[in-house]
Amino acid sequence: MNTTLKRAVGPAVAAGLLVTALATPAAAQTPGSTVFRLFGSAYLSARAGVANEVTATVDGGRLILTDTKGLAVGGGCIRLSPTSADCGSVTSTGRLSVGLGDGDDSFKGSTISLRTLVDAGLGKDNVATGSGGDTVGVSDGVGNDTVDCGAGSDLVFRDAGDTIVNCEQRY
Repeated sequence: MNTTLKRAVGPAVAAGLLVTALATPAAAQTPGSTVFRLFGSAYLSARAGVANEVTATVDGGRLILTDTKGLAVGGGCIRLSPTSADCGSVTSTGRLSVGLGDGDDSFKGSTISLRTLVDAGLGKDNVATGSGGDTVGVSDGVGNDTVDCGAGSDLVFRDAGDTIVNCEQRY
């Protein structure tokens, strides 16, 4: 290879390596939440600074947790895709705990009958739970959240100004 060609190819190869190193696929980006299962309960914990869109469903008797911002999967759960995980049999799951953290988040779990605890954290949040005896915390001092507790005997901790539906006990 002549010297002129080497001089031309060297920077091009280096630039190609740099672009490749900086081009990170979406699946490799930091996920929005972490899910895991421990002692018969399933947990989802959102990462700070992310507006999470979380859904809990049951498919074939299995608890499926999804976050459109991506999931890191811990012990007891199995990755189904970059955004969803199977966290075990719903019949052997005693409860689901969801921590949404800061940001304008949403949790949709209205189709599950599992007892659910949701800490919505800061931000303008939308929470919908199912027919379990659910506990929802949206008290962040602002009064801009929306909660629908669904069926069951439910408890909500809220601020004046929050929109609350189907929650039997309100504090």
